[in-house]
Amino acid sequence: MKKSIKYIGALALTMALAGSCNERDFLTQTDPNRITETNFWKDENSLSMALAATYSPLRLPLYGYWGAFTGVQDINAMGDDVFTIPGEEAPTWAIASYTNDENNSDAADIFDRTYQCIHRANLILSRIDKVPIDAAKKEIYIAEAKFLRGLSYFILASNWGAVPLRTEPVETTNAYAAPCANKDEVWQQVISDLSAAKDKLPATRDPKEQGRATSGAAIGFLGKAYLYMENYPQAEATLTLLTQAPYGYGLVDNFEDNFTDANEFNKESIFEWVCAPLGDPYGPWGAETANSPMFNYIPQFIGPPAGGGWFKYVPSNYLVSQFVKEPRPAGSDTKYDKRMYATLMWKYSTLGEADKTFYDNKTFDELWGSARAKIVRLYPDTKLDTTTNGRFLIKKYTGAWRNVANADNYWGATPSTANYRVMRFAEVLLMRAEAATRNGHTGVALADINQIRTRAGLAAKTAADLPGADQLIAEIDHQKLLEMFYEQNRIYDLRRWNKSAAQLASILTAREKQGANTFKAKHYVLPIPARELNANPKATQNDLWK
Repeated sequence: MKKSIKYIGALALTMALAGSCNERDFLTQTDPNRITETNFWKDENSLSMALAATYSPLRLPLYGYWGAFTGVQDINAMGDDVFTIPGEEAPTWAIASYTNDENNSDAADIFDRTYQCIHRANLILSRIDKVPIDAAKKEIYIAEAKFLRGLSYFILASNWGAVPLRTEPVETTNAYAAPCANKDEVWQQVISDLSAAKDKLPATRDPKEQGRATSGAAIGFLGKAYLYMENYPQAEATLTLLTQAPYGYGLVDNFEDNFTDANEFNKESIFEWVCAPLGDPYGPWGAETANSPMFNYIPQFIGPPAGGGWFKYVPSNYLVSQFVKEPRPAGSDTKYDKRMYATLMWKYSTLGEADKTFYDNKTFDELWGSARAKIVRLYPDTKLDTTTNGRFLIKKYTGAWRNVANADNYWGATPSTANYRVMRFAEVLLMRAEAATRNGHTGVALADINQIRTRAGLAAKTAADLPGADQLIAEIDHQKLLEMFYEQNRIYDLRRWNKSAAQLASILTAREKQGANTFKAKHYVLPIPARELNANPKATQNDLWK
């Protein structure tokens, strides 16, 4: 099944060539084997190739927003749930410690790749009328291109706010110059594109097309956009659509199934990024070629050296404290929240349970020992607490669940091909619970919270336990922290729920976040990259960064 989606990465270069600026002015003869604007847009196959290339910038290995590096590392590093190991990539450390500026190469890479996706979506939308194709199919291609453009602007609005708004392909140097639209205008573009996409995309995909956007994915991100815009009635109404026919979404019984290759495209998956044993794992990072690698690289960055990983993060003291805060009811098969065992690794006997091994039967002490040389870099600036509850490493997204040697090494014998779940139904439930709470629909919120708690093996809450909006929001905050750990959500929630920079800085300080002492109001967004300002004479720096 995974081989059928190879087009997502394999044909990207074709689109890059077909979408380049017009070169006819200086070509003196025609090469029939050369892809040009004239001969590319001729049939449905050309649209499929163009669409594959439009997905590509959002998934490029080690560069794409959901690839592994600049997105997963940097966006997660800003939250209060991880500590970043110092002494690794300087751009990542700058973002993690709130010392970044407009010259940060990681942020610029995310910015550039996102606009590549927008440009290619715009090309499809501007050229599709040239292609002879059935009207019904044409509507789906248009909707899919708008989904990708809307998703791209969602990323830009969430991270930068006011950015250039481009809805036509940039085909000349002069056309690149565009002023930054205000943040509300960018969000309205997100709403427009995702609304159009949800009405025309199919609710399900044929098995050979799994991984492509569905109407459910468009609805999920549309609801999330409304939530971020604080339009709570629209957010609740939109997200509720995913709980009704024709959708059959739900929570899988085993939380860990969302982070392995054992149960992909399950009922919890709203949008899933496909990884597969395809391409050259030794190929150049970030390249768009027919042999680009399609593996999942996240384990390489998280896993301990004893598992083959590069080990760049440890769970924060705050995350650990929240996991052990509520033991499960007496007689349960685990002492703590089921999610803790899929999310973290530790020496179980420290907390009163029988020890277990990881990877190829390595003890936790062996894993910790392999990581010690990097862990010591945290001291003395980062107060990693290994005494109160013991020592912890991240398990979520690693290959530890497979219990094979070198599982986190993507150059090893068994590199990960586990798909990346970009949005899960669990997130939908927690987002709807938040919107419902803001709307005074406390019964809906409580029911959604309890779905999450029950799957985690925790006792359901009653209205007496959570009698008001403040208590419900606090529980949603707690559950999102545990449920969505390291899924590129935490920093956005912290910003949304703490509008005052002084208030958020105080929270980050209390939770011992790295860089809390340097956090300022400007860190609610990323600065427009310097290379964009240099190339685009009409763009201006974000007001918070001036």
